[in-house]
Amino acid sequence: MKKPALLIAGLFCSAALAQDSGAPPALYVPAAEIEAELARAVAGAASAAGWSITLSPGITIRKRSNAVGNYAIIHPHSMEIYRILEGGGTLVTGGILNEPLEPRTNDDLIRTAHGISGGLSRQVSAGDVLVLQPGTPHWFSEVGAEGITYMESRVRVSTHPIQYQ
Repeated sequence: MKKPALLIAGLFCSAALAQDSGAPPALYVPAAEIEAELARAVAGAASAAGWSITLSPGITIRKRSNAVGNYAIIHPHSMEIYRILEGGGTLVTGGILNEPLEPRTNDDLIRTAHGISGGLSRQVSAGDVLVLQPGTPHWFSEVGAEGITYMESRVRVSTHPIQYQ
């Protein structure tokens, strides 16, 4: 009789300890909060990287405008996944970054303000999902009149740089 009672008590205690691990079981960010944070970011200075809010490490919501040029970039260690939320534009993937390159600010970012030669251009819009493998040059060559907003998930998957150009 004592064994089942001890087993049940042990399961209850381990479940309670797991819930007190310090990490929330889920992150919830209401749409109104995301919109307010993006509006505050947009009210600041214009940026070639667009405006972004970080929801969690590696997960951001980014907004870009057609009023500001943007960088063509490569992430040699990371995969990126984009989910277009609003607006649209032309995304170029592949090809070769045009020189001169900007000074490196970290080991996972190579960029230029001069676009890409070659590559595949596609129109992207709300609802589209894009998966960019490590080392893939990519660039929004055009951003629609209403801009583009997308969720970006960047996951470092390699300790050695990968470059497809």
